[in-house]
Amino acid sequence: MTGRAQLIPALTKPNTYFAFYNEWKDKEGFWIRFFAILAVSGLLHALSFFAAFPSFKTISFVEAAKLSGAEEELLRYLLALAGGAWGVIVPLLVIQSGTLFLYFFFRDIGYKALFYVMSVVYILFLAGLLFELPLQFVTGAEEVVQPLGFGLVGVLFFKHGFWQELLNLINVFTIWGSVVVYIALRQLSFKEKKYCLAVTIGFSVFFILMFSLYAALVSGQLI
Repeated sequence: MTGRAQLIPALTKPNTYFAFYNEWKDKEGFWIRFFAILAVSGLLHALSFFAAFPSFKTISFVEAAKLSGAEEELLRYLLALAGGAWGVIVPLLVIQSGTLFLYFFFRDIGYKALFYVMSVVYILFLAGLLFELPLQFVTGAEEVVQPLGFGLVGVLFFKHGFWQELLNLINVFTIWGSVVVYIALRQLSFKEKKYCLAVTIGFSVFFILMFSLYAALVSGQLI
């Protein structure tokens, strides 16, 4: 039986969608949609870097260069181009690392199916980035708080980058992604629901902590 790879229904109706997933020997259109994810990710990251250019202008070596207006404009587009390239690499890293993490606990599901699940979840990451873009264009900041989460609370009550990023990552899209992962694991695996829930919670907590530690390291607050 052949089924069509539909990423949006997998997000909006995961219980129904993944209930039939194992019955499909082939998933038509997945790779087209996967490359579309890479393209959208590249575009959104390019726009993010373009919007954040005012913050990059404050870097010491950029200020020391004393660039003309035309040179600054060229640098801004080059930065956006670099951001686009990075935006293609990011989903490969995120999807691959998430797949390997889950595969360690759910070999019965298989690598391909878990890769599909993580590709679906990554769309929520892109949705979160899309919601942040308007704030970036307004503020010109490299990093902004997620408006649909606790990011503002982190900025108001904590000075440490770890706690700011941790609260910023507790948002609608992260919670939604965790729910999708849990439902997918429950439908695709023969393991108990409690086991699926425990791994999903561990999965979410692990990556939130890793991203938060990285944010603190980048801001120089871990050294």
